[in-house]
Amino acid sequence: MLEAPSSSPSKAARVLGPALLLVASLAACLGVLEVFLRVVNPFGERIRGDQIVLPVHVRRIIQNTNFPRVDKSIVVTTNALGFRGPEPPARFAEALTLVAVGGSTTECLYVSDGKTWPDLVGKELGGRFRDVWVGNAGLDGHSTFGHSLLLEQRLARLRPKVILFLIGINDVGREDLKAADAALVAGGAGGGLWSRVVGDAAEHSAVVSTALNLLRYREARRLNRVHSELQIRWARVLTPDRERAREMMAEHRERYLPGYASRVERLVQLCRANAVEPVLVTQPALYGNVVDPATKVFLGTLEVDADQQIYGGLAWSLLEAYNDVVRDVAGRRGVLVIDLARELPKDSRLFYDFVHFNNDGSAAVAKIVAARLCPYLAARYPAHVAAECPATITP
Repeated sequence: MLEAPSSSPSKAARVLGPALLLVASLAACLGVLEVFLRVVNPFGERIRGDQIVLPVHVRRIIQNTNFPRVDKSIVVTTNALGFRGPEPPARFAEALTLVAVGGSTTECLYVSDGKTWPDLVGKELGGRFRDVWVGNAGLDGHSTFGHSLLLEQRLARLRPKVILFLIGINDVGREDLKAADAALVAGGAGGGLWSRVVGDAAEHSAVVSTALNLLRYREARRLNRVHSELQIRWARVLTPDRERAREMMAEHRERYLPGYASRVERLVQLCRANAVEPVLVTQPALYGNVVDPATKVFLGTLEVDADQQIYGGLAWSLLEAYNDVVRDVAGRRGVLVIDLARELPKDSRLFYDFVHFNNDGSAAVAKIVAARLCPYLAARYPAHVAAECPATITP
């Protein structure tokens, strides 16, 4: 007697069916998340793949409970260009237009509208020149890799008269941006094929780009490159290791500084190719082999980077090597350099951490930058001159 064929599914079918359903569900969830991230941008990302994203007419209020000498309620808005600062002039080509480009020390995220150093430079110059406008295109966390993208994608078309580059701090130890991103994803095994895969995926997917930006933020926290309150009197003190300091300096000179020099050169070339005058500004910091006049604490042995055990004196030597590159490029290319690193006092009353300016620091930076810019602008744009430049400055 023949048996009727069984109608129950095979073992393979019982396993494959739920697996396919799970895959389909995950794909659907990722699709919904992709659409959501493209429309909403909940984390305020300003870079996706190789594309600069500048949300326009955004207003944020940050409640400050940590940082001294900044407002308790910090207002941050963007204009029609996606920059901080005043709206661009209607007759842009006829105005004396300047744009400040840099990372967090230019954007001044924890300084309210009207009190950032680019805002105050605009006010200082406004009393000396007619039709002057200063925009703030600083982007927190960006290095010269991002500045080149910003130039190519946005500023080359805008064509301000002058671009100010406050650069250095976010380039320390940077070699290849995409390889570094690939290494974050691969847990340290970046470069080569991974660089291309990660870069291409981030360029075409908001999900991958957001995940990569979150990894970048985690790495920035690990390297102490994020905003944090500094308590100098209770900061950890390290014992300087001169041999290790020499090794680190040698590594940076051999591995990182040549690439940095090439990127600074490229910023100058991109500006001049688009009829824009570059001005280079060296990067100041609170740390160094000096005594803080406010607290009387020696800054040279304070811990700056817990992960790498870098102390103030070594951190300043490393940063100054990058500043020397800026000075060298400026000298060879005939570019104005504003040596803020040497002119801004190392005084904790001007900073809320080792590198970020508070309200008083922003005002001091603005005085130095405006004073150095004034004669430079007067010589190049005499039609805009309304009053003589000041003879001296007091930061």
